[in-house]
Amino acid sequence: MYGSPFSGKTTFANKFPDPLMLNTDGNIKFVDAPFIAIKDKVEPNGRMSPKRTFAWDVFKEVIEELEKKDNEFKTIIVDLLEDCYEHCRLYMYDQMGITHESDDSFRAWDKVQTEFLSTLKKLMNLDYENIILISHEDTSKDITKKGGDKITAIKPNLREKVANKVAGMVDIVARVIADGDVRTLSFKTNEVIFGGGRLTANTVEIPLDYDAFLEVYAEANRNAVAILSGEKPQTAAPAERKGRKKKEDTPAPEKEAPKEEATPADAEPTNAEVPAEAPADEADAPKEEVKEEPAQEAPKTRTRKKRGE
Repeated sequence: MYGSPFSGKTTFANKFPDPLMLNTDGNIKFVDAPFIAIKDKVEPNGRMSPKRTFAWDVFKEVIEELEKKDNEFKTIIVDLLEDCYEHCRLYMYDQMGITHESDDSFRAWDKVQTEFLSTLKKLMNLDYENIILISHEDTSKDITKKGGDKITAIKPNLREKVANKVAGMVDIVARVIADGDVRTLSFKTNEVIFGGGRLTANTVEIPLDYDAFLEVYAEANRNAVAILSGEKPQTAAPAERKGRKKKEDTPAPEKEAPKEEATPADAEPTNAEVPAEAPADEADAPKEEVKEEPAQEAPKTRTRKKRGE
């Protein structure tokens, strides 16, 4: 589990049953669980120089005691994991007589990583109900996408190789998100957000609540059993996308059929009764009036009567 400082990681881990905290940063003011401080011990040694015990030695001794199971704890919490890695580095520097991995670059990086992961694996193999590893998140690196855009990567504050190895040791990797007073636990993982674990949760995000987490963990275990049995794991129904509602097609108002008006007897005939009209050009042309010429009368011939007739 990782997240920004003061996001509620330690308080959430404190809700697990019978916890023991292996604390590295002294952030135990708001929890009531018993704790062991993982830090260097300096003891007076008379006139000799003080006897110093490395914090990594303290961490390894605690693991040896927990292996005996001579306690009533059910949950072991490491808070913070990156501090333990730094304690391991300083311990290995002393063992190898160097001040940095670059002094012996062929072996130092590998030896520090092997020492850290092998010790952490002993812790993860202990027979306790819950083992929780807490880390701060790191947002200092950017990822360049294929298109050239840069996006801030979100991951635990560990070296990438070490973080990937740790993710393979745990059941679930979760990120605590603090947005004002709202705290959520996210199981989302992609190219930007670090995630992983042996189990796969269908739920992407839940409130930072112990009971809600138990439901997700039980669901992830059921999925793992289903896969081993050759069955398909349950998949969460896709969330409905919120956005603009699609406009529903409103049916066009039905046009009322024109009412047939009763035609009086003297009304004009309907189209079926109207005789075919003459073509427009003939109809529109003005009608020429035909003037009848008066018929010419045949000339009358007069015959003069002779006198005496």
